[in-house]
Amino acid sequence: MTQNKERQYKVSRDATAGWEGEHQLIHTQSSSMRLWENEEPADTEGKQPKTNDYDTLGYVIKGRVELLIEGQTIDLREGDSYLVPRGVEHTYRVAETLTAVEVTTPSTYRPPSHEQG
Repeated sequence: MTQNKERQYKVSRDATAGWEGEHQLIHTQSSSMRLWENEEPADTEGKQPKTNDYDTLGYVIKGRVELLIEGQTIDLREGDSYLVPRGVEHTYRVAETLTAVEVTTPSTYRPPSHEQG
């Protein structure tokens, strides 16, 4: 049996910081998981709509966020799940201190700058 020494089966709670301020939890080539922890309303002031080249599946652990997508404002609270399909313009506003976990496909993981060669 061969082993892939680069494969991760568990990642410490001291996950690496991502390029947008999120915590990168675990990843493969096809997907990644990230945590937005204690995001404050001020963190999203002036956030402009954008599109991504990946799908985002999310779950609100605590707090409240407004997802603005395709002309709709969707109020997301603790226990709500959401989908942002790739290529769809969207933005969000944190309304109450937010903790949420997201899975992106394909992976959006970028190694920290000290790991880049």
